[in-house]
Amino acid sequence: MRAFWLSLALLSTLALAQSHATGAEPEFRPALIGNGPKALVNMIDTQKLMARGQNDALIMFDGLVSRGNPLRYARSAKWHVYRGTPGSELLQQELLNKLGAAEFVPAIANHKPVDVVFHGTALFMVKDLKPHLRIYANQNHEDIKEGNDFIAPQLIIETADWQVSAFDLVLEKARAYGQNGAIQLLISVDAAGNQRDLKVMLEDPPGFGFGDAIRKTYAKAKYIPGFRNGRPVDSTFESTEYFRRWKY
Repeated sequence: MRAFWLSLALLSTLALAQSHATGAEPEFRPALIGNGPKALVNMIDTQKLMARGQNDALIMFDGLVSRGNPLRYARSAKWHVYRGTPGSELLQQELLNKLGAAEFVPAIANHKPVDVVFHGTALFMVKDLKPHLRIYANQNHEDIKEGNDFIAPQLIIETADWQVSAFDLVLEKARAYGQNGAIQLLISVDAAGNQRDLKVMLEDPPGFGFGDAIRKTYAKAKYIPGFRNGRPVDSTFESTEYFRRWKY
């Protein structure tokens, strides 16, 4: 676990140092948690969480990161926080309180800053009466279980067709019934940031066109590629997309 965090910090520090020294941005750099005083991992009060009774917990979250700062969804005051383990309510509330003020290392694509979707997982543990917090830049079960140095691909916002969820007829039934929905995705992206495959693993509820809508939305999507051990790689990652009434 410690090696994971040292690798992330080293990747961030080297990338920023290189940009400053040469005046040029790298071709790709994912948005990162970072390690400064306003980094999310440093803003969460683990001692307070433990004192309030938070036991071992895991929770996933995602949100927009633009030029190093998290942006709130268009009509929501909160990031998405979901798939928490039973008893993770205190951790969830702490995440929601801190995400809006946290600072991220910005994402770079084609040598320029870009807006991206950041997928993360917060893991809180109490061991020997001491709290421990790990925040991963992915939601892959096996990578989290093994503590791997993996940063999941990050969608470049402007490359997706968001007009599908707003106006496309594929969601006409969902709009008519005022139906919310959730889609569990498995997405494969190559080391150059090209989407190679998108599978809808779960569509809840079925029959409202959410799967078709997400396929059309992401048909031409580009990504910051996934990074393993500090290097861009072909990778497959898990992602959750929500359709809410106010989004379409």
